[in-house]
Amino acid sequence: MSNTNTNTEIGKSVARNVSVIFGAQVVTWGSSLVLLYFLPRYLGSADFGRLYLALSIRMMLGLFIDFGGNYLITKEVARSEETGVKILGTYILIRVALWVFSIGLILGFSRVLGYSEHVHFLILILAIGKLWEGGSTALSAYFQGVEKMKYPSIGNIAEKFFVASIAILVLLLGATSTAVAIVMSVGAFLNLAVVFWFSRKIIHLSYRFDREIFTLLRSGMPFFLFSLFSVIYYRIDAVMLNSLTSEQVTGWYGGAFRFFDIVMVLPIIYKTAIFPVFSKLWDNKDGVLENTIGQSLRLMLILGIPVSFLIFLFSTSIVQFFMGLEEFTPSVIVLRIFAVSIPFIYIDIILGSAIMGAANKQKAWAVTGFAAIAINIIINYLLIPYTQNMYDNGGIGAAIATLFTELFVMGSAFFLLPKEYLQTFKSSFIYKPIAASILMGFLVLLLFSTRMYWMLSFIIAGFFYVTVLLLLKTFDHIELDEMKRFISSGHRKLISYLK
Repeated sequence: MSNTNTNTEIGKSVARNVSVIFGAQVVTWGSSLVLLYFLPRYLGSADFGRLYLALSIRMMLGLFIDFGGNYLITKEVARSEETGVKILGTYILIRVALWVFSIGLILGFSRVLGYSEHVHFLILILAIGKLWEGGSTALSAYFQGVEKMKYPSIGNIAEKFFVASIAILVLLLGATSTAVAIVMSVGAFLNLAVVFWFSRKIIHLSYRFDREIFTLLRSGMPFFLFSLFSVIYYRIDAVMLNSLTSEQVTGWYGGAFRFFDIVMVLPIIYKTAIFPVFSKLWDNKDGVLENTIGQSLRLMLILGIPVSFLIFLFSTSIVQFFMGLEEFTPSVIVLRIFAVSIPFIYIDIILGSAIMGAANKQKAWAVTGFAAIAINIIINYLLIPYTQNMYDNGGIGAAIATLFTELFVMGSAFFLLPKEYLQTFKSSFIYKPIAASILMGFLVLLLFSTRMYWMLSFIIAGFFYVTVLLLLKTFDHIELDEMKRFISSGHRKLISYLK
C-alpha cells in the first residue's frame, strides 16, 4: 500500500475515533461548563478552594492506583490484543491492592499537613470514588487500544450528566462541598457500571495474578513515572497554594484552573485517538509515522493558538459569567497566564504521546518528568509567596510556574524526539495560525467597542479565524473532505447519544 493510501487510512481512522469522542464530549463539555457556573457561585471562594484542593489530592491518589497502566494497556492492546487482555486483568487486580495502600497514604498525608476535618472528609469521599474510576479507566484504556471509543464515551456521558444535574440540585438546596463530593463519587461508580456492562461481551478477562507480575510492574515503571510527572506538576500547585496562602486564594486559582482544564479537553480527545496509532506505527519505515506526527502538531497549533488568544482577550467576561467578579476578580489574571500556556501544552501532549507510543524513550521521558517536577516545585516555592506579598494573589506565581514548566517540557521533548520524526513539519504550520489569530484579535478589539455580548463576539471571532485560514489556503481539498466527513459523523454521533 502506498504512503498516500496509508496516510489516508490513518486520517480516516483518527477522524472516526475523534468524531466518536467529540460527539460524546460535546455533551460532557456542556455538563462541565454548567457545573462550573454553579460551583463557585454557590460554594464561595473558600469552600470551592477546599473542594479544589481535595480534587487535586484525589488526582495524586489516582497516580498511584494507575501505576502507568492507562498508557501501557493501550500501547500493548494496540500491538497485540491477546497480550493486552492479559495485562488488563492483572492491572485491575493491582489497582485494587494499590488503592488500599494509597488511600491510607493520602489520608495520612492530609493529617500531616494539618488540613481541616472538612477537607479530610472530602478527601476520603473522593478517594472512594477513585477506586471506581480506576476500574473504568483501565477498561477504557483497552477500548482505546482497539479504537472502540464509543463505549467509554457513553460511560463518561452518564457520569458527567449525572454529576452536573444532581450536584446543581443539591447546591440549589443549600448543600456544601461535602454533598458535591458524594455526588462525584457516585458518578464515578455509574461510569464504571456502564463501561463494564459494554465490556462483558467484548473483553474476556481473567481476574488472577499473572506469574510475570514483577516483570509487568517493571515494564510499567516508565509509564508510572510519566504519570507521576503529569499529575504532580499539574496538581501540586493546589497543595502548595493552600499551605503558603489560604483556602480563598486556592479557590481563586481553582476557579481559573477548572475552566482551563475544560479547554484541555481538545488535545486530550485527539491524543486518545492518536496514541494507539503512534503505537502501531512505532516500527514504520515508510515515513507514515513522521507525517502523522507532523500533521498532529499542525492541528494542535491550529487549535491551540486561537484558543489562547480568545481566552486571554475574554478572560474578564469568562470569570464574570462562570464565577462572578465580586468574589473571583483575582482569577482573571491567573486565567490569562494559563491562556499563554495553552499552545505549549497542546504541543507537549502530542510530543509526549509520540515519545511514549512510538519513539520508545519512556525512561528518558520519565527523567524529564522528574526534572519538570523539581522545576515546578522550586518556582512555586519562590513565586507563590512573592506574588502573595506583592499582589495578594499567590495563584499568579503558581500559574507562572505552570507556564515555565511547560516550556521546559516542550524543549526537552523536541530534544528527545528523533529528528526524522519532525522532517514533515513546515514553518507554515506556525505562521498561518499566528497570522489568522492576530487578525482575529484585532476583530475582537473592534467588537469590544460595539459593546456586543461577549459570547456572540467569541463565536464571530471563531468563524472569522476559520475563514482566514481558508483564505490562506491552510487546508488542501483532501483535508476539507475529511473535515466534512468528520462534522457529519460527529453530528450523527451526537444525535445518537442524545437519543
